[in-house]
This record gives sequence, C-alpha cells and structure tokens, in this order.
Amino acid sequence: MEKENKKQLTLKILFNVLFWGALWGIVEATLGTILHLPAFDGAGIYLGSSVIIIPIAYILMANCYKRTGSFYSVYLMGVLAAIMKLSVGFFIGFINKVYMPAIYIVAESLAMGTALLIIKPKNVLSFKTLGAIVAANTVYQFSYLVLRMIDGAHNANVFASVEAWKNGAEPYLWTTNCIAIVYTFAVGAAAFGLFKLAERFDLKTKFNLDKIIYSPITSSVAVTLAFALTITLKLFA
Repeated sequence: MEKENKKQLTLKILFNVLFWGALWGIVEATLGTILHLPAFDGAGIYLGSSVIIIPIAYILMANCYKRTGSFYSVYLMGVLAAIMKLSVGFFIGFINKVYMPAIYIVAESLAMGTALLIIKPKNVLSFKTLGAIVAANTVYQFSYLVLRMIDGAHNANVFASVEAWKNGAEPYLWTTNCIAIVYTFAVGAAAFGLFKLAERFDLKTKFNLDKIIYSPITSSVAVTLAFALTITLKLFA
C-alpha cells in the first residue's frame, strides 16, 4: 500500500512538472518573442519580459505546487524550462544568450520554490501566494543582478559605487519589482472575481483539469510543442 501511494505521488509530481513546465516553456517562447518585437520596445519597462513573463511563471509554479504539495516540483519545473531554453544551443551554439536565460529560469524556480516552502499557501489565489511571489521576485531580482555581474555584463557591477547601485540595482529591486507585483495582483484579483462570480450564479462545469494533466498524451504533446516553439521561434522569428 505504501509503495502504491509513493508511486501515485511520483506520477502526480511527474505529470504536473511536465504539464506546468511545458506551459512555462511555451510562454517563454511565444510571449518572450512578442515582447521583444520593436513594436513593444517603445513601452519600456511596462511591457518588458521581466514584468510580464516572470509573474506568469510564478503563477504556473504556484499551480504546480498546489496540485502536488511538493516544493521540489517547482524546482523541477525550472530545470525542465531551462532545458527547453538550452535546446536552442544545439542549433546556434551554447552562447551567452542561450545559457544565461536558462540560468535565470533556474534562479526563478529556486526563489519561488523556497518561498512556497516557507510560506506554504493553501490556495493559488490567496494573499499567502502573493506574499510568496513578492518574496521570490525580490530575491530573484537581486540574484539576477549578481548573475549578470558574474557573467561579466557591461556595467553590471552594482556594488562598485553608490551611483552604480542607484542606476543599476534600484530600478530592478524597486521599479521592476513593484510593476511585476502590481500586474500579478491585478491578474489574481481578476481571476478571484471571476471564480466568485461563477459561484454566485452557480455556473458549474464538467471541465476536469486533473484528468487532462494526468495523461501521458497531454504531457507528450505539451512538452513537444514547447520544445518546437522554443527552437522554431528562436531560429526564425
């Protein structure tokens, strides 16, 4: 009986990691490509990938955690999404623009997984989850600055002087962080409102996400699509 329960838990974690990790990869590939188009560059930080994609990734990780109860699943999601990023390296080489985004993704998952471990929210749409995202994003933004400095990026040493800190660190730790948190809160509040509205009017649905997630077909299709989009859009977009 114990072995059977352990097997079921392992499968639950596996299918959720594959499903939510693939969604993360798809978001990175599609939305990441769109947000880097010249038409969106004019919007500056308000439509930057740091304030759009990262909060979405945190919400996907929170969903994975809720359905598995395991913070390890969040770390594994990051590993899967990072591998998808690295897959482009087989076609264009493992250059800085390939491996650094993969490292950033792992850093995101480490920050969020640890925040979820400490805060332990029971629901995705809750203030505890928002608190976990705020903590994770603050830690991640600082980690991002450190990783850029280690990588030797131009003017990346934010500890060189007070001026360097103000110009290089504070925009990430304050402005970017706050905008991302506001966006996350807005999306969460809208989703919470829709769920409450559905309950108010007793709108029931036969849609069962668990059955979709716990399917080898779903996992295979989602992961294959994520890899295909990541590689194709990077090479031809």
